[in-house]
Amino acid sequence: MDNWCTDQGIERGAVVPLDQAWELARRWYGDRLRPDWRRPSAAETERLFAEVGLTRRFWRLEEPG
Repeated sequence: MDNWCTDQGIERGAVVPLDQAWELARRWYGDRLRPDWRRPSAAETERLFAEVGLTRRFWRLEEPG
């Protein structure tokens, strides 16, 4: 990843293992078709990120102000 970013001239962002990305996707999209679905708050989203192990600063959100 580091070599590719250097070759492309871009800063490295978050790198997530496939199993972790799959768990996030499964939980993020799992209920989207329910009629009572609502967009999660920033706090709820951060909690989900933390539950799947995404805890670095990159994954922190702020509520729009």
